[in-house]
Amino acid sequence: MGNVLKALLEERHLRAYSDFIVEYKHRANESDVPRPGAPPTKSQYYRWVGDQVQSLPRGHHCAVLERMFPGWTAEQLFSHGEHHNVPKSNANADDDVLGSIAAGLEPALLAGLWVTGYLIKGGHHHVDLSTVTATGSGIKSRNHPPAPRFEDHASGHETDVTARLYGRHLMGHFRNTNDRYFYGSVHLAVLPGEIILDGYYTGFLNDTEVVCYPWRWVRVDPRSAAGIDLTLVTLGEPGPVYEAIASRTQFDGPIPLAQVIENHCR
Repeated sequence: MGNVLKALLEERHLRAYSDFIVEYKHRANESDVPRPGAPPTKSQYYRWVGDQVQSLPRGHHCAVLERMFPGWTAEQLFSHGEHHNVPKSNANADDDVLGSIAAGLEPALLAGLWVTGYLIKGGHHHVDLSTVTATGSGIKSRNHPPAPRFEDHASGHETDVTARLYGRHLMGHFRNTNDRYFYGSVHLAVLPGEIILDGYYTGFLNDTEVVCYPWRWVRVDPRSAAGIDLTLVTLGEPGPVYEAIASRTQFDGPIPLAQVIENHCR
């Protein structure tokens, strides 16, 4: 037996105490609680998921848990209800098979400037700077200005993306605006800390051949981009920029803009 909290944690593959604590601390730092207090101990955590609590945890714990699982109240998280019965505000958000899966974080946490890179057939690199804005259920983005760059090609793909959040996964679609026939789907996992999005896109070479390649996004340090006119920026060479993106981890923090624009790549 278990409660809704346990079921939701298992859905997100946060079964271990260490994984839970990483996510808990991120949410605690974002919460509006003036003094969030210490995270739960290991024994507390196992009492929570083992359904061995007689009453709700302290207020700051409840506030953090509700931020970890938007749309769920603390009472619901510690109840025995079917976790598939998502909150009413989310249940009718869509009529497809994923419509009942709640977002695992607030879309606003993903807003800002990101440097992204993906591979194209032949091993060529494509890089861009994408401005992400939050929508009601996910995000949308546009990757110009500045002009995106495509290795060994005169110009890159100017691309719009729309995606919805399901748990900690962004799933949606992209379409090139300077080559309107090229479009496809995108599936990105939001790594803890909301600094890296990691996943794949699917597109096609013609009407009958579908391809799939990695696509990685790294948040640009907003301080490094403050006051900079993106229309005057030139991205660095695609190869080095892609390597800078690919080697980044969520523990490195946001990437400085200077590292990915012309004359600053290393």
